[in-house]
Amino acid sequence: MKLLVLGASGGCGRWLVQLAAKRGHQVTALVRPTTSFVAPPGVTVRHGQVLDPNTIEAAVAGQDMVLSCLGLRRAGPSPWARLLSPPDLMTKVARTLIAMMHRQGVERLIVVSAGGVGESAAQLSRPVRWLVGSGRIGIAYRDLENMEQELATSGLDWLAVRPVTLIDGHPTGGAHPVAHYSLFSKVRRADVAEWMLSQAESPGPFEPRTVLLGT
Repeated sequence: MKLLVLGASGGCGRWLVQLAAKRGHQVTALVRPTTSFVAPPGVTVRHGQVLDPNTIEAAVAGQDMVLSCLGLRRAGPSPWARLLSPPDLMTKVARTLIAMMHRQGVERLIVVSAGGVGESAAQLSRPVRWLVGSGRIGIAYRDLENMEQELATSGLDWLAVRPVTLIDGHPTGGAHPVAHYSLFSKVRRADVAEWMLSQAESPGPFEPRTVLLGT
């Protein structure tokens, strides 16, 4: 398949590009102009801004599917660290993607969201619910929820992956849909990428549209 990966320089994105290329897919990685990104052999790298419709349309053209590992960037790991991205980045990117994918006839989209977004908030423990409702994380979650609402009315075949707490490490193949998100829930970024790729390789339509993912 011809796959476009947005956020290819991030934790999940790097693994997704690497795993997809290893499986023989034709991968295009879109990264910011200032990002230093060394792609695996055979991967096409495009530099551009994800909020620029012309950049997105050119990257989407000719693809079979788009996979987005984008997210709001913060100045540090603290939930209260200042935002480096616009607070509505994901919502704006979704709108641009939807429009450009329709223009180019590309129908399938998988995005990284977060555990606790939308109705999955009911699956959070009390401490985690307090954490995601506080500080900058709360801003990011509202943006992701708005992104999912845009996708729900888009007419695309889409899937939002809601991982629990992300950690580093090589893929284990252990990621799967889970029913709850506790204070100690975790999933490797590599496993999220691997699970996303397995969904991309399966025939559509995606159902359900949102999945809480853990190990």
